[in-house]
Amino acid sequence: MDKKINSVGYCGLHCPECYKMKVSGAARILKKELEMAETKGASFFEGYSELRTTLDGLIGLRCTKFCRQGGGKSLCEIRECCLERGFKGCWECSDFGNCKNLKEQFVGNIRRMKEKGIVFKSD
Repeated sequence: MDKKINSVGYCGLHCPECYKMKVSGAARILKKELEMAETKGASFFEGYSELRTTLDGLIGLRCTKFCRQGGGKSLCEIRECCLERGFKGCWECSDFGNCKNLKEQFVGNIRRMKEKGIVFKSD
């Protein structure tokens, strides 16, 4: 269980499934494919240099560390609350349903974690 919890944010989000990780990974793949096509002589549209800049920005969304290793939002209210209370995550709080720091998208996931524990899609 301890290995699993390292990739789970205090809010209950499974870090590898975060949109930032997915979008940055997709942008990295697209940029690589475009660069390979370019080396083979493919010519692209007029705004291609702006697209590369945009792809670099999307690639930069990727967290270099997960939440528990200090990644993510530097001043995360959720992380601070859990650390102050000694919780591994919001699922250990009896009042998470009324929390002003939690977005609604996290509440359903936290309810499932309270019921089933930490379970990933790959389990």
